[in-house]
Amino acid sequence: MMCCKKFIVSRLILLVGTFFWACSSENVSVGNDALDVTINGVSQKGPFLEGSSVTMQELDENSLAQTGKSFKGKVVNDRGDFSIENVALDHPYVLLEVNGYYRNEVTGKKSNGSIFMKALADVSKQPKVNINLLTHLEYERVQTLMEQNNVSIEEAKQQADSEIFAAFYADVDYDKVEYLNIFGNSEGDAALLAINVLLLGEESDASFMERFALMGQDFAADGVWNDSLLKMKIADFACKANRSGKLAEIRKNIESWKIADVPAFETYVNRFWTNQYGLGKCDASNLGMRKLLIDDSRSSVFRDSAFKCTENGWAPYSSNEVYSKSVDVECTAKNEGEVNVVWEGNAKYGGYTYSRCEKGLWVRGDIRLTCDTAGVQVGDLCHKTGTMNIFRASMPNSGPPEYVFVYAGDGVWMEVQDYFEMTKKCTAENEGDKEKFVVGKGADVITSYYACSNGEWTKIYEKDYHCTTEKTVVGDTCSFESENGMQYYLFMHSDLQDIDLWEESKVDPELGYCTMHYYSPFHEDWIYRKKGDKYYLCMYGEWLQKSLIPRQYTDSRKEGLTDEEFDMLDLPKDAKVGDRVGGLLESCWYNDELSIGGNYVKYSYCMPRNYYRYRGNGFWTAETGVDLHNDPRPSLAVPCTAEREGVLTVFPPAPHDPGEVYRCTSGEYVLEEYIFGRTE
Repeated sequence: MMCCKKFIVSRLILLVGTFFWACSSENVSVGNDALDVTINGVSQKGPFLEGSSVTMQELDENSLAQTGKSFKGKVVNDRGDFSIENVALDHPYVLLEVNGYYRNEVTGKKSNGSIFMKALADVSKQPKVNINLLTHLEYERVQTLMEQNNVSIEEAKQQADSEIFAAFYADVDYDKVEYLNIFGNSEGDAALLAINVLLLGEESDASFMERFALMGQDFAADGVWNDSLLKMKIADFACKANRSGKLAEIRKNIESWKIADVPAFETYVNRFWTNQYGLGKCDASNLGMRKLLIDDSRSSVFRDSAFKCTENGWAPYSSNEVYSKSVDVECTAKNEGEVNVVWEGNAKYGGYTYSRCEKGLWVRGDIRLTCDTAGVQVGDLCHKTGTMNIFRASMPNSGPPEYVFVYAGDGVWMEVQDYFEMTKKCTAENEGDKEKFVVGKGADVITSYYACSNGEWTKIYEKDYHCTTEKTVVGDTCSFESENGMQYYLFMHSDLQDIDLWEESKVDPELGYCTMHYYSPFHEDWIYRKKGDKYYLCMYGEWLQKSLIPRQYTDSRKEGLTDEEFDMLDLPKDAKVGDRVGGLLESCWYNDELSIGGNYVKYSYCMPRNYYRYRGNGFWTAETGVDLHNDPRPSLAVPCTAEREGVLTVFPPAPHDPGEVYRCTSGEYVLEEYIFGRTE
C-alpha cells in the first residue's frame, strides 16, 4: 500500500478560523463499482451557518492521494446541514472540507471568525457524512499512521478513533467519528458536544484556533495528547463551570437555537475534570468521602484543594482544614479516625506532625489528635507531653512542652482557653466584670479567670481575679484560699517594668508582707521594716535582720518630710561654688563582692542616692551630666613611672557606686581602696 503525503498542520494556522471535532461510527465496506450518489451530512463546530462552503475531493484508497475529482456544495441552513449532489466517484474514500462561520456553544452567539474542518470517510455504503472536530483530528492522525505503519485507511481510522476517545474518555461507547452529531442521543454524541465545550472554554476564536492547531500537531505525532498543562487548564475551566452554574448557561444557549434536544453533555464535561484531577469514582459506596488534588505541575488553580463526593458528583470542598501529603498510608473507610505521626525534617532540624484520617483525607492537626475519645465525657481533660524538636534540644532549660486539652464532644479536643463561653458580652457597661471557669474532675482540674476589658474578655491571673478592684493602689495587700492553700499578695510598683502589679508574698505577723519573687535591681525599691529596735529587709519572701539600714529609715528627722526635703537636710551652709556633697537618701548593699588586688572581697555598704553641687549664695542643686563632664577627670592613662611612685588617683563615688582609689606602685596602678558612703 502506498504511503500518503503527510498533512501539514501549520496550514491550519495560516487559514482563518478554528477547529472542532465530534464522533460517530458505522461500518461501511469499500465498493469496487463506480458510485453515483448525493453526499449529505451535518457540519458542526457548533453548527456551521448557512452559506458556508463545502468541498469534496475523491481520494485513492491506497495512498489518500487526490484523484482530481472535486465537487462543491454548501451549508443550506443554520443547523449546519449540507448537501453535495450529482457525485460520480470511482473510489469510495473522500475528503470533505467545510469553511465558514459557526455557532459558539459556550457563548451561544455567532463566531467572530471563520474556520475550516475536514472529514475522511468511505461513502460506498453510507453517503451521510458529518464533519466535526473529531473527524478533523482523525484525518491528521490517519495520515501519520499510514505513512509510518503501512496500514489500510480503515485500520488507521479505527486506531485513530480509539486514540482520540482515550485522550478524553477511555470508557465511552462511540461510533465512527464521521457519524457523530452534537444533537444525537448516543454516548459518543454527548461526549462530542462535551469535547466541543471543553476545547472552546473561555477562549477567543483566535486563541481557540491556536490551541487546536497545537493539539492537532501533538496528537498526530503519536496518538497521545501530551500537553498536560493544557489539559489541566481545560479541567480547571470545566470544574469552575460546574461549580458556578456555567454549564446550565451553556445548555440554555444551545437550546435557544431550537435545533434538537441537547444530550447530557454535562456528564462528560464533569467526567473530564474529575479524571484529570485523579478523583476516581463517586457513587453511593463513597458518598461523603474526600480526595485531595495532587497537581505535580502546580498549574491547576485547584492544586492542593479537597473535593467531596456528593449525590451530584465530586464538588470542591472548602474548609479551614490543612491536609497532609506526607502520610504514605491511604486514608480509607477502614482506617477512619486513625492518627498518623510523621517526623518532618532531617537529623538536625525538624519535629513531629500529627494527621488524622477523616473521610478520605489526612487532616493535619497537633498533638491533641492523640487524645483518646473512648469513654471520655464533655469537660474531661487530656494531658500530653510534646516532643522536643532536635533543634531545641541544645537550648538551655528547654524541656518538652506540656499541653492540656478539654473534651468538647463529637470527638473534638479544644485548647482550654478556647473552651469557655462567657455568660455575657463584654461591653462598656460591664467593664471590669470577671468570670471564673472550672473544667476537669477530681484532682485533675483547671481553673481559668477572665476580665472584661476594652470590649473583650481577656484571660487574667487568679491573683487579679481575687484582688484587683477599681480602688486598688500601691501598698494594698490581698489574701485568698486557692487549690494550693492560702495565697498572699502585695500590690507594688516596679520601676524596672514601670507597672503596678501583684507580687506573691509571705507574711510575718509583725513585719507584714514580703514578696517571694520580686527582687528589684533598684535598691530604693527594697522593703525594710522595724520590729522592736531591730530592722529587717525583705529578700525573696524572707525577712532578714540588718544592722546597716538606709538613713531614711533610722533618722527621726525624716518623719513629715518628703524624700527631696530629707535628702537635702544636711547640705552644708558654707561651701564654694562647684563643691560636691551626697544627700541623705541612701541605697544599701549587702555582701556585695568587689575586687581588691585580684581577690574578691564581700562588703556591706550604703551610698547616697543623689549628689548635689553648690551654685553660690547658699543655693544647692542636683548634680547634672554637664557637671560631671566639666570636672577635671582622673585617668590611669598617664604611665605609672618611678617619678609617680606612690601617687594616688582618686575616682569619686557616683550614685549607687563606690569611688575608687588607685596607687602607682612599681610601675602599675593598684586598686587600694573603695570610697563608701557608709559601711560596716
